[in-house]
Amino acid sequence: MALVYPSPRLQLPNTYRAFYGAFPNLRPFQIDVIAPILQGHDLILQAATGSGKTEAVLAPCLERLSRTAHPSGILYIVPTRALAQDLRRRLEPLLHERLGLRLGIRTGDVKRLPGGQADVLLTTPESLDVMLGSPNREVRTLLQRVHVLVIDEVHQFLDGYRGRHLAYLVQRLEQRSRQWLQKIALSATVAEPEAIRVAFGLQADAVCIRSTVQRQMQPRLVHLQREDTELVAFVDDLVERFGHHKLLLFANSRSRCDRLFALLRQQGRLRESTYLHYSNLKPRQRQEVERQFQRRAQALCIVTSTLELGIDIGDVDGVILYEPPESVTTFVQRLGRANRQAQSTTFWGICRGPQAGEQLLQFLALYHLAQQGVVEARQPGRLPSVLVQQVLSSLYEHKRLRRTTLHAVFPQQVEALGKLLPGLEAHAWLRRLESSSEETLWRGGWRYAKALYARQIWSNFPDTEVAYILEVDAEAVADVPTSVVRQLEVGDAVDLAGRRLRIVEIIEGERQIVRATPVQAVSAKELIWLGSGPPVSWEVAQAVQRIVRADSTVSERVVHPGPLCPPARLAGAVHAASAALCRVAQWGGGQSHPPGTVSLRHLSWLVGESHSAAHPHHLL
Repeated sequence: MALVYPSPRLQLPNTYRAFYGAFPNLRPFQIDVIAPILQGHDLILQAATGSGKTEAVLAPCLERLSRTAHPSGILYIVPTRALAQDLRRRLEPLLHERLGLRLGIRTGDVKRLPGGQADVLLTTPESLDVMLGSPNREVRTLLQRVHVLVIDEVHQFLDGYRGRHLAYLVQRLEQRSRQWLQKIALSATVAEPEAIRVAFGLQADAVCIRSTVQRQMQPRLVHLQREDTELVAFVDDLVERFGHHKLLLFANSRSRCDRLFALLRQQGRLRESTYLHYSNLKPRQRQEVERQFQRRAQALCIVTSTLELGIDIGDVDGVILYEPPESVTTFVQRLGRANRQAQSTTFWGICRGPQAGEQLLQFLALYHLAQQGVVEARQPGRLPSVLVQQVLSSLYEHKRLRRTTLHAVFPQQVEALGKLLPGLEAHAWLRRLESSSEETLWRGGWRYAKALYARQIWSNFPDTEVAYILEVDAEAVADVPTSVVRQLEVGDAVDLAGRRLRIVEIIEGERQIVRATPVQAVSAKELIWLGSGPPVSWEVAQAVQRIVRADSTVSERVVHPGPLCPPARLAGAVHAASAALCRVAQWGGGQSHPPGTVSLRHLSWLVGESHSAAHPHHLL
């Protein structure tokens, strides 16, 4: 028999009005999370992007903490500084004005603790690492007050260096606070809740709640034969024929973003309201783009992965995927940026160039997996370098290290530490002060001192190229890697940081600077950004293989265009030739279709037939 709880208003007498007073109804998952959180259970919540996960957990968390006798706080971990800033803008008026609570933020960009303390603190793993070693009394007191730990976008941390880094930090935080922390993990895409529970030390009885409401996807697959002429016409059609107002265009590389931005900024209906957003832009530039895009009635923003997460940029009613992403997780995350309050979302998938056939198959595989709710399984690794980094971070915290101290902090790594510590000593990361048969005391060696001076001991990001600062009219606007700067000559016209620029000066030395000025050049030198990007995931590759190998019955199920291109019907199977091209059998054509839908056209671009000039871009 299911348990019956009082209404949300009665369960949340202190916080309901502040969080939900403007909403006539709560979503089912927002109701379901209240009781487990109030009872102190750990929780894993999976719900769609933009569905209100943050509010759903903060309301009962703050309600529970308001009933405790001792001052308590919430530590809210996010993967990026930009997301922390966005949450600060969203939550500060609500917490301060409606509840009288203090919201703090600690990232590499901003450090703000009102009155030296905070009831809710937003931070990243790297900044938490710095705080754990801080001698500042206010920071140490703040961490000792933490009773609840929320990990947002937890799928970003599940595997890899930052995930293992965060797992170690959670262990150290619990040791510091000398109490068990209530842990809550949030995500739009979770393949294995048990993996999250184990990775971050959630209790065995942790509650997992998955929102069963799945927004319908409305895919539109498009082939562009000539990017330079057809892309502008395509975007204009999205505005004029399909009624889109706010569009995000996701590209898989920064060089592609620069090229598309240069093209769409010069012509078309949205040329005055086209923006660029990627990680090399300075935070101030990215924030200005977010503000401009949000306030426009019609706009297009060309982005890489920087806007995949839940940054508030206003209502987006369409997503363009310029070539397919590498994983279902990324695919779902990008689609979740549009129509966040609606029951369906539209995306436009662009296939182009010699790989168009492969891209079509990959889009179909991504769509099929997303419809089934399949996302990538975790790929755990040993990642010994993270333990090295944590030993050095612990040395900063304690100033001196004993073997027993490290064994207490990392009880599951005793054997690994036995092999690691002598190596760190031999390579001058650690310096032995005293030793006995039972104990050894270390301080930092000269390599540790050098890394500490360079502030390199608190993060697990892989090494990147040395970056030059791009200055436009004396304002620093972006970081440019050395590999790109090596392609520049004084006098070149290039597209960088969302502008067409003339290179004025390249300064080498301790401060490496590229100085440039805006220019109205007709053509620009094309730049190559190094890096191949992440590989296609195993799940997507297997789904493509199933499509390729399927017989006509399976193919009808996998690539049936009913949801893809209503109301046309695919009559044959999709096959792959050695050149990765596809052949689709002819179907009964001539049907009319209602406005706003796209009928399936012959895939003649894959079999060499010509198209009517009336349709410069082709809807599959």
